[in-house]
Amino acid sequence: LHAMHDSDRMPIDASQICEPDKQRLATSADISGSPTMSSSTITAEGKTPDSTGSFVQSDAVVQGCRRNVSALPATPCQPSDPHSGSFTVEPGGRCSNPLSEASAGDVRARLSRAQELADNLLLSPIVQPEEAGLAQREAGDGPVYWQSFFIVWSFFCGYASLFGLQHFIKVRFGIKDDSSSASHDFGIATSVLYVFNLLFRFAHNVVFGCFSPRGRVYISVSFMMAAILTIAVRILLLESYHLGWVVLAYSMGGIAVGSFESNLLTCLTPLGHRTKHVAILGIPVGVTSVLVGIFFVMGPPFYVPVMAVYIVVAGINLAGMLLFMFCIPNIVVHPGVEVKGQLGVRKFASDLKAFRRWLPRLWHYPLAMTVDMFALSCFSPGVALFIYDNPTVDVWPRRLTMQTDTFFALYNTTNMLGGLLGRWLSYRLRPRHAMCYSCFTVLGIVLLLSRVPVLAPFSTFFIMLGDGLIYGTISRHVDTHVQKEFNLTAISCWLFVGDFGSVVGSNMISYVRDWVVGD
Repeated sequence: LHAMHDSDRMPIDASQICEPDKQRLATSADISGSPTMSSSTITAEGKTPDSTGSFVQSDAVVQGCRRNVSALPATPCQPSDPHSGSFTVEPGGRCSNPLSEASAGDVRARLSRAQELADNLLLSPIVQPEEAGLAQREAGDGPVYWQSFFIVWSFFCGYASLFGLQHFIKVRFGIKDDSSSASHDFGIATSVLYVFNLLFRFAHNVVFGCFSPRGRVYISVSFMMAAILTIAVRILLLESYHLGWVVLAYSMGGIAVGSFESNLLTCLTPLGHRTKHVAILGIPVGVTSVLVGIFFVMGPPFYVPVMAVYIVVAGINLAGMLLFMFCIPNIVVHPGVEVKGQLGVRKFASDLKAFRRWLPRLWHYPLAMTVDMFALSCFSPGVALFIYDNPTVDVWPRRLTMQTDTFFALYNTTNMLGGLLGRWLSYRLRPRHAMCYSCFTVLGIVLLLSRVPVLAPFSTFFIMLGDGLIYGTISRHVDTHVQKEFNLTAISCWLFVGDFGSVVGSNMISYVRDWVVGD
C-alpha cells in the first residue's frame, strides 16, 4: 500500500502492511487527496492474468490488507531509510521516528481513504477464469453470430403478415372498408394484437415464469406459427368466417411478439454488441419482405394465393427457430443461472423490488419509444393506406402516375431503408438520449399529413429512421448502464412502456382518417 507525500511523493513500504508478500494490494492517493488505483489487481500465488487482463481476486488478501491497515500506528512514521521508504514500528505500535503533527494528519487522512478503497474492493465482483470469454464477447471481441439476423427476420415476417395482410382477411369475411359496425368490429378484433403485445411485455415473466429466456423464445415462435396457421387453415382453407378465429389468431400473435423481443435480446446480450446489432437489422427487413414481397408474388405473373403466403411464412418461422436452437450458443453468466435472468416469478418480483438499482437509469428512455410506436402504428403506414386508397396515385401531377400497389411497394421499400439506416447508425453514433431522435419521427408525420404524394415515401423513411435510432440507442443504453442481473426486466419495462404508444396509435387510425381524409 503506497501513501504519497505531497512534497516528495515518497512511498511507505507495502511489505509491512499486506501479508504474505506474494499477495499485495497496491493503491495510491493523488495530489488532491482522492484515492486512485495504480494497480487494481490482487494476485494469488500460481495465478496469472488471462488474455483479457483479468485476475482471479482473493478476498482473503483484501481482508488481510484491511486488517493490517487498521493496525498501523496511530502516529504515522517518517521513513527510516530515505531510499527505500521503509519505516520501523516499535512494540506497542509506537514509531521510532514519528512525523510532525501536520504531516501526520495528512498521512492519517490518506491511510483512511486507502482503507475505504480496500473496503470497496471487497464488494467488487470476483472475476472467474471461465468468465473471460464472456467478458470478451460483451466487449465486442468475440465472433459475430450472423444467424441472429435471420432469426429476427423470420419472426418479423410473421408479425408483418398479421398486420400487413389483414385486409385480405377482411375481404374474405365480406366486410367493406367503411364506417359500418362490422368494419369497426373487425378493427377491434385485430387490435387485440397490440393489446396482448402490451400485456405480455411483462406477463411473460409470470405466465412463462417456469421457463428460461431461451425457452420463452421457443414458446413465442411457436405462438407466432400457431397464429399464422389459424388464419391460413381455419379461415382461408376451411372458410370458417367467425370473428372469434380472428381474435384467437391475433391474440396468439400478440403473445408471441410481446414475449419474443425481450427474451431474444437477453439471450443475445452475452454474445456482444455486434451480434445484437446484426440481429436488430432483421426487424425492418422482415417487415418489408412481406409488405413489399406480397405485391410481387400475388400479382402477375405469379398470382400466389394469400393462403400460400401464410403457410410459407409459418415455415420460415420454423426455420428461424431451428437456427436459434442449433446455431446460437446458450451462454450463462454463472453456473446454474440463466443468461441475464433467473427462472420463475420470484426473480421477476425480486427485480421489481430492487427497482432503485436499475429503473432510475432507464425510466426516461422508454418515453421516446412510446412516441415512436405511436407514429409507427398510426402513420407508417396506418393513415397512409386511407389517404392513398384510389386505384392510382398522381405522384407528380400530370407527369407521373403509379398504380397504388406499385406506389406502396416503393413506400414500403423506403420504409425498410430508413429502418436499416437508423439501426446501423445507432451503434456507431456518439451516445445521445433517445428522445433526441424523435425529431425524425415528427418530421415524417408532418410530411405524410401534407398529403403530397411525392413526399409520402420520405415521410415513412424519416419515421423509420427515427425508429431505428431510438430502438438501437435504448438497446445499447440498457447493455451499458443497467446491471446484467436486471437485463431481462429492464428490456421488458422498456418495451412495455413503448407499446402504450402502439395501442393508442392503432386505435387512433380511424379518428385521424376522419380528420385528414373526411367522410
